[in-house]
Amino acid sequence: MRLYKMELYKICSKKLFLFSAAAAFSILLLYMYSYVESSTTTINGVKYTGYQAIKMDRQITAKYSGVLTDEKIRDIVENYGFPSGVEERHYGFVDSNYLNTFIMEFFSDGYFQGYDNYQVATRTYPIAETELGQASAAVGKPLQLEYTYGWQIFYDILSIGALLGMVLILLSLSPVYADESYQNTQQLLFTTKEGKQKDIAAKIAAGMTVAVGIFAVIVLLDFLYVASFYGLNGGDCFSCQIIGDEFLSAYHNYQNCSTWGGMYYIVYYIFECFLGFVEVAAVSLYFSSHCKSPFQAIILSVMCLFVPVFLNLLGRDNFRGIVFLLSQLSILLFPGIALMSLVPDTLHPMVYRIGKVLCCVLPMLVGQYFRYWFPFYYSVPVLLFSNGVVRDLDFIKYHEGFSWVRQGVFGFVIAVSVLYLICSWQKYKNSYSS
Repeated sequence: MRLYKMELYKICSKKLFLFSAAAAFSILLLYMYSYVESSTTTINGVKYTGYQAIKMDRQITAKYSGVLTDEKIRDIVENYGFPSGVEERHYGFVDSNYLNTFIMEFFSDGYFQGYDNYQVATRTYPIAETELGQASAAVGKPLQLEYTYGWQIFYDILSIGALLGMVLILLSLSPVYADESYQNTQQLLFTTKEGKQKDIAAKIAAGMTVAVGIFAVIVLLDFLYVASFYGLNGGDCFSCQIIGDEFLSAYHNYQNCSTWGGMYYIVYYIFECFLGFVEVAAVSLYFSSHCKSPFQAIILSVMCLFVPVFLNLLGRDNFRGIVFLLSQLSILLFPGIALMSLVPDTLHPMVYRIGKVLCCVLPMLVGQYFRYWFPFYYSVPVLLFSNGVVRDLDFIKYHEGFSWVRQGVFGFVIAVSVLYLICSWQKYKNSYSS
């Protein structure tokens, strides 16, 4: 416990960690402030901005909260009309509020796809004739009308916070092992009475604690922000009503993630982000154990985390091209390199070299064989943090018939993270022997 506390203090007391944490959370708070400051709503010809706009939208929605009916829809249109005003460089009708925008999008003939591509609503449709009504009937769950904008903001803020948290983890954990090599203090640490095994375990435990702590602070801060300004209503609504980039989907007779309860969708996304944080921390610790300086560890960690994404962006126009193939295989390349740390250096030199090559090549061969059946790409932390992965995995599950795809991706992330941690242990321990 003493070593663990000491390692935890070493990470958290560094100026790099303190300045990086202050910068990351300052950026996150600025994003939060911008969401509130940019809020607007128009109610009966009166325009509100900032927090007042949020309060007014919550107030008018509260009167209609509960099960949505055709009578409520008609009453909303009678009291607030349809939005109709447009402006260039403004995405949405400028005279809209939360209620009439919701009715226009799901229950009318109006739409807005750009300031030069829109149609002002002229009529409403009975709920039973709309796609949302058909989805409600298919899943046997009545439609709920609540002010759900807070959950959309929570989702957006968490995705931004996850990316900032990833940067903070890379900067914080890359020095954990590398600093000892850089300062040439390994020999001193390994000769303490606790021994090198306990010292390495303390480093890993402290590093993972910092990663989980950063994640917990981001999620808690997000919850407090949303609860304070937007409220936490709408957890029972369909996820397609609360997630900004999630649209109602008809596949599998609407029994899909677009009709999940909003709260279930959010919890699922939080779990995805958590796994992403664990993987980023494991990657950072692994490359820290391999490098002679924290800077080298950061560079290699960034390459491991972003090269597959970068190659995928370059090669996605040609799914049979070499660049796209490399984007898929690179996800297996780095774990293969990590496996090389487990090859005993006591073996015959020829056997040792063959073992190293096999560790690097075999995972890519396995990936090449299974890449048509398993979406390795969704195990990359950047993807786990991004919007839409929940929907993509759910679509693969039903469209491709892979009922195990979510468990498979999550299991693969956990396995790779454990592999990186074990290999970081082995590599740092071997560095003492060498």
